[in-house]
Amino acid sequence: MLGTVDKIKYFLWAGSRYPFSETSCASCSSEDTQKIVRKALVTVLYECNACGLRFRVPKDNVASSEEFYQRAYKQGSTTDYPTPSELDRLTATGFKDSNKDFATYIDVIRAVGLKPNAVTLDYGSSWGYGSWQLRQAGYHVYSFEISLPRTAYAREHLECVMLDSPETCPEKVDLFFSAHVIEHLPDPNLLWQVASHTLKPGGTVILFMPNGDPSREKTDARAYHQVWGKVHPLLISAKALDAMANANGFSGHAYSSPYDLQLITTHQQGDLGGEELLYIAKRLK
Repeated sequence: MLGTVDKIKYFLWAGSRYPFSETSCASCSSEDTQKIVRKALVTVLYECNACGLRFRVPKDNVASSEEFYQRAYKQGSTTDYPTPSELDRLTATGFKDSNKDFATYIDVIRAVGLKPNAVTLDYGSSWGYGSWQLRQAGYHVYSFEISLPRTAYAREHLECVMLDSPETCPEKVDLFFSAHVIEHLPDPNLLWQVASHTLKPGGTVILFMPNGDPSREKTDARAYHQVWGKVHPLLISAKALDAMANANGFSGHAYSSPYDLQLITTHQQGDLGGEELLYIAKRLK
């Protein structure tokens, strides 16, 4: 979500870069890409014919992306801190039935076979609501959030163990967990590189994100194309996840909501038609 001023800045930024933008894939760097649709005159969704990733042009670089998430990014309750009384109510109920309830995510983690006390890195933890719930579920959680104000809130109000950078994690982790972060990144390989650096041998990656599978475009094109833009430069499908996982030394399976925990437990590929996408991966060696 962008304010009016930031929307104008984004439009001007994109307009100044669009005519000169290069269109290689934001993940695999292939130049075999094709235009899918134009939006707001000066932004275009491209698809990589090599790996299947869909990405916004003009593309961000890492520095400009980090500056945006420090300064301008707003996404309702995801980024806005609750008042003290609201936080007391949320923690008293364990966030149950709120839009920040991690119960489904924790069910998935358990279905994968991760036991209490498993060491976990919550990558892109915002103001700590997910890390807090993971701790309550028995996991030993380290958290990383790019926004310094949200980091400070999570540390002070939810007693999260916040890292200055993922590389400073004091121990290797059993679970690299990330919910609705990868679609924000200018290069999704950044996430996989952090996972590779922080995971124990045999560790697990669990990622949640909007489902960018092209089949969903046929069902509701308007809703599908509302997802990508300044805030979400990437639309990610299971095909794209398989490609980036393999390129970074991982292998995984994709599922979509609502999640079939039995399929997850037995490592079988799930249905891919739902609104949210889940990817579970292991290091190949």
